[in-house]
Amino acid sequence: MSNRLLHLPLGGVPGHLVRQFAALIAGADEPVPMFPMLVVEACTTRPWSSATFEGERHRFDLRLHGDAACIGAALDRLIDRLPEAEFELPRQIVAEARLTSLRVDPDPDVAALALTIEVLTVVD
Repeated sequence: MSNRLLHLPLGGVPGHLVRQFAALIAGADEPVPMFPMLVVEACTTRPWSSATFEGERHRFDLRLHGDAACIGAALDRLIDRLPEAEFELPRQIVAEARLTSLRVDPDPDVAALALTIEVLTVVD
């Protein structure tokens, strides 16, 4: 686990997804830097099914902390990479991953960005 990832104790698929979110916000040719820091504030998982598939819906309430330029670059990478990301998960595949909410921290003394990512996984 990276030293820039703080999260609730997450195991299984949610834990795999959070670690891969952190990799998405890192620069392509750089080691995982200390900032921006990705903080998991909440995670919910609930069963999902259709007529032909079974899986889970995951919701992650996250926060990026760091200086404004660092957060902006990380957000740009996430927006660019998330829709086409290839996630490696045990026995499940990602059917959809999307950024559903984005909020700037209202405190002018804090450089932070709150975001929500929702992911639909189906059993492989």
